[in-house]
Amino acid sequence: MIKNNKLKIINTLKFHNLANKTFLKIEKYLDNYNGKLDIDYESNSQIIQISIEFKKEIIISKQEFLKQIWIATKYKGYYFEYINKKWFCKRNQCEIFQFINTIFINIK
Repeated sequence: MIKNNKLKIINTLKFHNLANKTFLKIEKYLDNYNGKLDIDYESNSQIIQISIEFKKEIIISKQEFLKQIWIATKYKGYYFEYINKKWFCKRNQCEIFQFINTIFINIK
């Protein structure tokens, strides 16, 4: 949960450094995922494309201009801003890794 609603504007270089670290953590999470779902992903410096059981797809992308990380599912898009040293969703105030865990729990 966001404790301090102050949004600190970050420069482009810092955004990419923070987003890249987050992308690496997401990739590590996917590599080590031990759930009951068959997960495959492709990644480059701007996007992670996740396929779940060859049916569902999730796209995680960096939005440089807005300094956000976006997660797109089949039905909705979620926008994460860097606040208090974590990425929080603008829609539901959820931290990005809590959100990703929720996606995999509720995917079936």
